[in-house]
Amino acid sequence: MNTGIVVQLAVDSAAAAALYALVALGVALAYSGSGTVHLALGQVGVAGGLTAAAVLSAGAPVWVAVVAGLALGAVLSAAAERGLVAPAAGRPLLGAVLLLGGALVLREVLQGLFPRPAYGFPSVGGVLQIGGGVVHIADLLTIGAVLGTAVGGALLLRSTSVGAALRLTAGAPDAAERIGVDTARMRAAAFAVGGVIVTAAVLLGVARFPLVASGGVALALRGIAAAAAGGMRSPARVVAAAGILGAAEVVGSFYLGSGGEAIADAVAVLLIVAGWRR
Repeated sequence: MNTGIVVQLAVDSAAAAALYALVALGVALAYSGSGTVHLALGQVGVAGGLTAAAVLSAGAPVWVAVVAGLALGAVLSAAAERGLVAPAAGRPLLGAVLLLGGALVLREVLQGLFPRPAYGFPSVGGVLQIGGGVVHIADLLTIGAVLGTAVGGALLLRSTSVGAALRLTAGAPDAAERIGVDTARMRAAAFAVGGVIVTAAVLLGVARFPLVASGGVALALRGIAAAAAGGMRSPARVVAAAGILGAAEVVGSFYLGSGGEAIADAVAVLLIVAGWRR
């Protein structure tokens, strides 16, 4: 294997990991505010992505389509917290189950509204030739976006009053209320930002993964796996776990073709088990 192919596989792995890391960071952020695993987040992101594609196909500029998709992701995610998680306050398992049910309903609605096998959305073009390998500019953009989000998330959770309020809201909501934290607003905001992050991952990944109504399942599985393996609260560990998933998928696909997807799913399950046992 020549150097160019090694570089190509490394960048491809990092780009795939970056997409899963974005989803995982969205899951971790929602968890930080609620203590509930956002099992509907993958489908919420797909809904935002499909909305962006529909707005674009109606003739709107790309930036308007992106804003519309991100906005819908935020609204749907916040609505899921208010409508499904908030009524199950203090019972995170029930909240997670309700979110899973909400994801299934949303998937059926999306399949009715968007019946085509896949929808298109523009991606950043251009490639770099390195030795015998090909590196896509879109992959480098995705990697940069994730690094910025991870650094920003770490600073938010560890070094700001908002991060402290999020942690206190999830761990001791009564105490948070006593010191003046609006816990309802914090939880809804955490879910809304999570929806924006995952919708961004869907739009960044259109060159890698098809934009399809049922696409939220695999995305959610791998994002939740990375979040669980990272302990839900450490952006650095979340990104590292996503790196394992990305490498498993890309390297597995290089040697086994479509079998790489199965390998990535198996690694995701193992990461979830490892995170649960810690």
